[in-house]
Amino acid sequence: MGASTGFPVIDVDVLISGAGPAGASLACFLAFHGITGMMISHASSTSETPRANYTNMAAFECLRDIGLEYDARKVAHSIAEYSTYQRICKTMAGEELSRAYTFGNDPKRKGEYAEASPCEMASLPQSRLEPILLRYATQNGFRHRFDTKLLSFTQKQETDRVESIIEDLITGQKTMVRSRYLCGADGAGSRIVRELQLPLHKLPGGGLSINLLVEADMSHLMKTSPGLLHILTRPDKPQPYFGLLGLARFITPWTEWVIVLIAHPTITKIEASVPEIMARARELIGDDSIELKLKNMSIWKTNECYAEQYSKGRVHCLGDAVHRHPPHNGLGSNTCIQDAYNLAWKMAYVLQGRADHSLLSTYNDERQPIGKYIVGRANDTARLHLSLYKVLGLLDPDFERKQQIHAQFEEDSPEGDQRRNAFRKAIRALDEERHGLGGEMNQWYKSTAVYRDDETEEPQIPATEHERTLHHVESTYPGYRVPHAWLSRLTKRIGPRPAMVSTRDLCGHGIFTILTGIGGKPMWASAAAQASEKTGVEIKVYSIGWGQDYEDTFFSWFDKRCIDEKGAVFVRPDRTVAWRCKTVPVDEKACADKLMLVLKRVLGFKERGADEDSVDGLTDGHINGRKDGPRAKADNE
Repeated sequence: MGASTGFPVIDVDVLISGAGPAGASLACFLAFHGITGMMISHASSTSETPRANYTNMAAFECLRDIGLEYDARKVAHSIAEYSTYQRICKTMAGEELSRAYTFGNDPKRKGEYAEASPCEMASLPQSRLEPILLRYATQNGFRHRFDTKLLSFTQKQETDRVESIIEDLITGQKTMVRSRYLCGADGAGSRIVRELQLPLHKLPGGGLSINLLVEADMSHLMKTSPGLLHILTRPDKPQPYFGLLGLARFITPWTEWVIVLIAHPTITKIEASVPEIMARARELIGDDSIELKLKNMSIWKTNECYAEQYSKGRVHCLGDAVHRHPPHNGLGSNTCIQDAYNLAWKMAYVLQGRADHSLLSTYNDERQPIGKYIVGRANDTARLHLSLYKVLGLLDPDFERKQQIHAQFEEDSPEGDQRRNAFRKAIRALDEERHGLGGEMNQWYKSTAVYRDDETEEPQIPATEHERTLHHVESTYPGYRVPHAWLSRLTKRIGPRPAMVSTRDLCGHGIFTILTGIGGKPMWASAAAQASEKTGVEIKVYSIGWGQDYEDTFFSWFDKRCIDEKGAVFVRPDRTVAWRCKTVPVDEKACADKLMLVLKRVLGFKERGADEDSVDGLTDGHINGRKDGPRAKADNE
C-alpha cells in the first residue's frame, strides 16, 4: 500500500496514458528496446471508427524497424491501386468536375516517391492499426488496462519518480503507479498537458463537420474512378447549412465509407436530425439504388493548436495531446507514430544507463518544430479547400446565385473564362495536399543529439515553402534521415542475386550504425569497437561499394552519401544522421577519439578529454555492464 494514500502500488519504468496511435506505438517501440511498463486507456476498447486513414512512408518505416510493417500491410489497401485520384464531382454517381492524381500516382512524381523510401503509402484505418500495436506491446512487456482513468500525478524529485493515481472505471478501485517516466498520449483534451500547464499556441480553428461511417456498396461507381477522396457538391440541390458539401473516402473498397458533411463556417452547433443528415448523404451519393446503412456518426471541430513545449521534468507528451489539426494532408497519426519513435530510443537508452538524462530534452527540441509545422500545414490546406469552395459558389447563401455560378463553368463568356481559370488555380494549389511528399518526409532535427560542428555550410533546401512541401530533400547532413538507396548483398555464388536491401534497413533496430566505403571499414570498425567497449553502446559498421558488405549497383548511395570513400555517415537508432565525417581522420587513434567525442555528445554526456576513458556521471564498470543491445531489460534501479 502507498504510505500516504493507502492505495495499492505498482512500480514500473514507464506509464503511458493513452492507447491510440501515439501511446500504443510508443509502448511498441519501448518494448522493442526491452523496456517494460504499463499503458492505460480511458476507452473500453480500441477505436470503433476508422478515424485516421492514410499512413505515409515515414510512419511505415517506423513500423518496419520493429517488424510490424508486414502485419500492418495485411489489413491495409494500396494507395497505388485503390486511391489513384482526388475527384470533385456533383455526386458519387454524377458528373465529374476535376480529377487529379494523388500521393505518387502522378506519372511526373512516381520516381520521386520511389526514391524516397523503401516503403509505400497505404490506406490503413486507425481501427485496424491499433489492435496490431496493442498485441505487439502486450506480448513484449507492456501491460495494458482499458476502462482506466488517470486522476492525478505528482513528480517526486527526492525519488526521481512520478506518482500517478489511476482509477478502474468498472470497479472504482484506485491504484498508485510509481514510474520513472509518465508519457501523455491522452489525446486532444489531454489532462496531462493541462495539469503540466504546457503553453499552447491556439488559434480559433475552423468550422464543424459530421462524420458518417456507412455501409454502401459503390463498386459499380468505382470501376474507373478509384479515389482517395471524392469532393461532392450537388449544385442542383439547396445546400443545408449543416452540410454544404460532402467528402467521401473508402474504408473497405468499395463497401464501407466515411462521408464527411462540411457545415457552413458560420455554424456553431449542428441541430439537424439523423434522418435529415442521412437524406443529405443520399443526395450527395446520387444513386437511389444504393442502400445506405449508418454504423456511426460523430461531430468534430477543426483545431489549430500546438504545444510550445512537450516535456516538463519526467513527463513527456506526444501525439494529439501536443498537436491538434484537421485531417488534411493525412499527417495526424503519422506524426504521432514518429513522435513515439523519436522518444522511445532516447528513453530506453537513459533507462538502460547508456545515455545521460539530458538526452531526453532533445525530444522536445526535435519534435516540437515538427508538430508546429504539421498544424500549420494541415490548416493551410483547409484554407485552400475553403478557397476552392468559394470558387464553386458553395458558400454563397443564395441558391439561385449558386446555380448561376455553376452555370458559368460552361459559359462562353469572360465570366465563364474567369471562373474556370480560378477553379483550375484552386485545384492546382491543392497539389500541396495531394503530393506533399516534402511535408511528410523533410524532417531536419536540430539539437544536441546531432553533431554539426564539422559542417561549414547549411544544407541545400528548396527556396520556397511550397517547394519544401512538395519535394523530398535527401541528405546525409546531420539531422536528416539517412537517405534511402537500394543495395545488394555481396555474394560469390553463381546464380540470381539476393533481394535488395535499403540503406535505411541497415540502420535503426535500436542501435547506432556507421556507413562507410572501400578502405574505410577497418578503421571505423576499430573505432566503433573501442567506443562500444567504453560505453556499452552497440555500433554496427557496414561498408558499401564494389566487393564490400553491400554493393551499390545502382550508384544511388554514391550520389547521395556526400562523403569520401573512407569517410563515414554515423546514424542514430532512429535512422537520423547524427554526424558525418567527409574525410577519414589521419590515423586510427584520431578516428577513435573523434567517434567517442561525437557519441558522448549525442548521448548527452559532458565532454572530457579524449584520452579519458570514462563518461561523466557514470563509471566504466557501470557502462560496460550494459551491452545487451536492443530488447535489453530495463534497469529497475
